[in-house]
Amino acid sequence: MIEKGAEVEHAEFGVGSVVSRFGGIATVSFFGDMIDVDVNDLRLRIESKSILTVQQGEREFSDLTFRKALEAINLGVVPTDSQLLIDTTIGGKKIAGEIETQLNNANSHGACRIFTGYYGSGKSHHLSVVKAVALRDGWVTASLELDPKASDPAKPATVYQGLVASLEFPERQDGSRNDDFFDLVKEIHDNWLKIRLLPYFRRSPWFYQAIRVLRHYTHRRDDMEYVASVNWLSAQIRLIGPIRRLCRIAGIKEKIPLLPHTKNNGVVYAYNLVVLHEVLKALGYKGLAIIVDEVEHIRSYAINRYIYARNFFDVLVRCSHPPRNDLSYPADDFRHFNLPHFWREGPHFALFLGLTESIADHREKTLPILRLLTQRKSDGHRLSPPDADSYKLWLLEFLNNAANRLGSRMHELRNVETRERLADTLRYSFRRVPRHDLVLREWTKLAGLIPAILMSSERDIGADELVNHIAIAAKQVSDQQKGSDK
Repeated sequence: MIEKGAEVEHAEFGVGSVVSRFGGIATVSFFGDMIDVDVNDLRLRIESKSILTVQQGEREFSDLTFRKALEAINLGVVPTDSQLLIDTTIGGKKIAGEIETQLNNANSHGACRIFTGYYGSGKSHHLSVVKAVALRDGWVTASLELDPKASDPAKPATVYQGLVASLEFPERQDGSRNDDFFDLVKEIHDNWLKIRLLPYFRRSPWFYQAIRVLRHYTHRRDDMEYVASVNWLSAQIRLIGPIRRLCRIAGIKEKIPLLPHTKNNGVVYAYNLVVLHEVLKALGYKGLAIIVDEVEHIRSYAINRYIYARNFFDVLVRCSHPPRNDLSYPADDFRHFNLPHFWREGPHFALFLGLTESIADHREKTLPILRLLTQRKSDGHRLSPPDADSYKLWLLEFLNNAANRLGSRMHELRNVETRERLADTLRYSFRRVPRHDLVLREWTKLAGLIPAILMSSERDIGADELVNHIAIAAKQVSDQQKGSDK
């Protein structure tokens, strides 16, 4: 109820406090200005309760979802639906179970896994499964591919910015979900009394100060200065001007410090990720799962850039492990911020990395990077393509789904013997390729080629003709992959 002393929001004047009310008119103090407004134009600011997320669990295939899976396989892309991705991955249920176990143990044992392997061994796909399982089980994910021009670990601000921009949220109990970091700031607004007491959040000169300022204003996407201020908090560093102006207008005397973008500042951005994880847990999510691919880029860095990138990853890895008092203070040119020794106080967020091994420089460069990223032997996980028998089992299940879910044109696939012949044909060519040369994407696309041929043909295609088409295509792929390193 809107009465004297209540905190309210107005679409035009922002956040204020009700001084008095007479009938349908309320006198409200907006930044010290007394303005009479219609009560119907005010929204009462009420502290909301923490919103728990739900574990979606496994879902059954429907005909429509299988068609979407087939389309993704034929395009060589990852299915957007979490359950589709798991079900269409070779050994997907086993992989998902291992990831789920690791995430469930994250609070006590930490969750850090570095997937390594040669090109085509399935690292990026594995990381996609990690993301699918994490979202399904109530984690917020932040994922990106490292890029020396955009997300450069030698400039941790760019990696932090990319991770925040990529935030994906699981569904709440009511079926809604946040779209992005901007929505998360609104959720923090609504749970301020709980969030403001969090130890890492409270010690952050950026998060705490910025949210304290933003709470004086209405959370609106059409307010460009407000939006710019939120974007500054996500490491768009040059937007410090708008949030400092809002700070002055709100009468807050403390000056918000700059987010650093030069020198060795990895500790600062690792700390902000720890704060983000802490806030998400307080809001009812399981926490933050960070997923980074293409880590091998740092192999080519010059010495100074390599040191900055190495230091940033070192702190990230520390944060994903249980506490260790023997760790020295990481290199940091911004100790004057007096941040707590958070890198000794984990585990915090979950961390999953992808690292492509290089045949040429495997001994000299890849292994030192791997040693840097691992604190325990179990952290490193070298991926290799599935064996031919596992591939065949996946093919039989895929072809059985195609036979039952893609309509009358699939009548040839309803014959068990035909499915066996097709699976054996692909298995034979699959075995001809050395495992370090296998590119799995091509072999899953060959599976999708089978129903595609049947659906696109204007006439009925018999088993012998279908097997012959697939044998020719499989031989071409196997010959190409066998000669790829020559």
